[in-house]
Amino acid sequence: MGEATAPPVDRCPARFRAAREEYLMVCRQRRNAEASVVTKQRAADAFLAYLGEVGRENLGQVQARDLAGFWARRQHGGYAPKTNGSLRSCLGDFLRHLHQCGQIGEDLAGRLPPQRYPRRGQTAPYPWTAVEVRLVLDQIDRQSAVGKRDYAMILLTARLGLRVGDLRRLELGWFDWRAKTLALTQHKTGLPLRLPVPGDVGWAVIDYIRHGRPETGCAQVFVKHRYPFTAFGSSTSAGCRLRYYARRAKIVFPARRSHGLHSLRGALAVAMLQADTPPPVVTAVLGHGSATTTAAYYLRLDTEHLRGCALDVEDVLALGQGTRR
Repeated sequence: MGEATAPPVDRCPARFRAAREEYLMVCRQRRNAEASVVTKQRAADAFLAYLGEVGRENLGQVQARDLAGFWARRQHGGYAPKTNGSLRSCLGDFLRHLHQCGQIGEDLAGRLPPQRYPRRGQTAPYPWTAVEVRLVLDQIDRQSAVGKRDYAMILLTARLGLRVGDLRRLELGWFDWRAKTLALTQHKTGLPLRLPVPGDVGWAVIDYIRHGRPETGCAQVFVKHRYPFTAFGSSTSAGCRLRYYARRAKIVFPARRSHGLHSLRGALAVAMLQADTPPPVVTAVLGHGSATTTAAYYLRLDTEHLRGCALDVEDVLALGQGTRR
């Protein structure tokens, strides 16, 4: 079965752990999803570890300059805007809790810098080719437990176009092995989705379940291979697996091109459109609520068909001259 793995090291200094555990208990009392609790713990641990590094002995000593120092270090870490946005949201929640409980004197959540997201259209998913996807898959050691997991995750996304959030939530009971289908309610839209499961995808999932997945009570199919073997807590932690293998395959990504797992979803949409798949079918596979969404986000990436829509320059000039006359 799964490879033996040592329990993870707790990054949070011992003197701050009681405060952190109290915060996590409050999160669970709010009925936060366990994956959200894990993400919030990661943010709290990162900040508390920084406080330990700069010598804070208790939370009462924390000042705005500590937050500024932590965030400045973070900004130089090369993280994507979406990743920093998630950290900012979770850290703000943690800081508000500490202030409300009287553990820090100032509500430092208000000192966090505003999150700036790129405008729509400023970034686009990397246009993966079938050859590049195969190069990435070939980098995965399918004899190891982690490799079996990563191979199944990437193949599911590349072939079925699952969103990362649905991939993280995936449960074994959602598969109908006789009908060779996968049925789920999408986390983002709340809409039901039923997809055919190709043979190679189904066998990759089965291989992981039988020969790679650690023994755990977690309901999700894909889990982290370190104790306590829980589900992935964020799309970032799951998406980094693709980037890891892409580096090994020596694939270089241009600037302003997103290349996480979600980019494979865009590549699937373009591949279907270039194969002259009817747009309503593409909409159904991607689980969009309407064809408008598909057109807004993915038709613009189908450059081959867009070239056919381009006007001849001479015709445009001739038309302009005729108008002036």
